[in-house]
Amino acid sequence: MTSVLAQTPKLRDLDMNQVFRYMGMRPEAADDALRALARDCLPGFLEAAKPRACCLMVPVKVQGNTVNFGVCRVESADLARNLTSCGEAILFAATLGPEVDRQRRTAAVTSPTKALILDAMGTAGIEAVCDGLCRRFAAEHPGRKLRPRFSPGYGDLPLDFQRTLLGMLDSQRKAGISLSESLLMVPQKSVSAIVGLGESGCTAPDSGCDICEKKDCEFRL
Repeated sequence: MTSVLAQTPKLRDLDMNQVFRYMGMRPEAADDALRALARDCLPGFLEAAKPRACCLMVPVKVQGNTVNFGVCRVESADLARNLTSCGEAILFAATLGPEVDRQRRTAAVTSPTKALILDAMGTAGIEAVCDGLCRRFAAEHPGRKLRPRFSPGYGDLPLDFQRTLLGMLDSQRKAGISLSESLLMVPQKSVSAIVGLGESGCTAPDSGCDICEKKDCEFRL
């Protein structure tokens, strides 16, 4: 196993259209008042966000529905399909830090709308950090293709594999990420994932499968 993290990508801006989508609305449906409030929230959110991440490269062997990472294995047909023909994978966990959680809870006391905006900004922000990490992984492994990132709870990969994954990463010490008894990540705006390295892979690494237009992709989750 090899640590591969250089530096966690910084969060300098957000795609506001993504923020509105995470609020559950079409971007064009956002009126002037909502857009103005979102603009007012953005500087404080970016100041509160303190991205951290930890990463680990591990060998991968897929046999049927069993995925073997050398030091652990898990049964998941969906993950096995995602990692088929990959010899290695990068495990990672990333977070925006605890301050964005506190900021959102404080806002909820006086303005539920502001709290909703900050929550959507947190989701858009951690996705942007994960996209930045995957771009870095791709740059550090020229000639290799990245598979779409796969997290515990996706498909048939058990959510409780989260404990094993974060334990392998030593995420509490290295990035301040822990799990609650109910398997919620703390801080809330955190993500853990597995990214396979293969000879073929996702052609749109910055797009989640839910918004990617390539409907016939063999790696689609």
